Amino acid sequence: MSDHNDDGSNIQKLRISTQDLPQRDYIPAVRDVLGRDLMGSDLRPANGDVAALDGFRYEATVSLLGPDAAYIHSEHTSMQIRRTTAMMSDGIDHVFLSTATGGSILGHARGEIAVPHGGIVLMSKARAFTGTTPGHAMTTGLQVPRAALARLLPHLEEAPMLVFNPGAPGADSAGLALSYAALVARQGALDGPSLARASSHLLELIACAFDARHAASPAAQDLPMLALIQQSIRHRLDWAGLDLVFIARLHHTTPRQVQRLFATQGTCFSDFLAEARMQHARALLADPRERHRRVLDIALDCGFDNLSAFGRAFRRRFGVTPGEAREAAAL
Repeated sequence: MSDHNDDGSNIQKLRISTQDLPQRDYIPAVRDVLGRDLMGSDLRPANGDVAALDGFRYEATVSLLGPDAAYIHSEHTSMQIRRTTAMMSDGIDHVFLSTATGGSILGHARGEIAVPHGGIVLMSKARAFTGTTPGHAMTTGLQVPRAALARLLPHLEEAPMLVFNPGAPGADSAGLALSYAALVARQGALDGPSLARASSHLLELIACAFDARHAASPAAQDLPMLALIQQSIRHRLDWAGLDLVFIARLHHTTPRQVQRLFATQGTCFSDFLAEARMQHARALLADPRERHRRVLDIALDCGFDNLSAFGRAFRRRFGVTPGEAREAAAL
């Protein structure tokens, strides 16, 4: 387990791995270090048999998104976490969202809830519960202090618990909060004010998921969605046929709504796509590791299906040809 922040970011990260635990007394180390100390829970295999923990494996990254939010992405074998009444003496009352590939089973005082794949749990650590992921899974979670959430929801109960099945009220806001937290956690660097705004947006999205009556600021809804749309575009710059309709469908919204989001930044879908392609092309041409590749190959990577169109677009944007840009970068 180690702190990791070598990318210049002010987002502090903690790497957690069972590979770092001692092989001798492995099971006690898993239960004490990973379970009680880090998770604040009793950690067991999905079948509840502590002796089977010798085969338990867990890899995670915890990203601290300012003082009011922490995002965790983990991959693990089957597991069960138990937050017992006795453990609540630690005073921790954080509220967290989580979702697991393949679904999970949530146990509470009144019974069990089967959470399907794509379902999201909102749970308080001030409540006794059991969470079980039956098989190998990837789990993502977002944790915030209850006090920070209560500033937005004055009537927030002491120990909230909700399950958002796909399509249910609040599910979109909860899903957007998790997706946006993942995007923020991957940022190479964020200045203090930007990280504070992102943390504030995450709190507002959780508040909206919990209570539809909460009126989030337009920025809290628009900026996270636009950031995720822009990320989707950047990941598909080599798609020659990438269009507005596809991006809208990918994000379960309408082309008009996508254009509205871009308009809040003074641009539009087509202009953003064109600029992203040009910036990507210039970066590839300047990269010494890409010098062995033909300019045509770089054009294809940027969504152009012929060299002439790429050359004209590049010269129009930067005032030089792709070849000239490559040679200038080599000097």
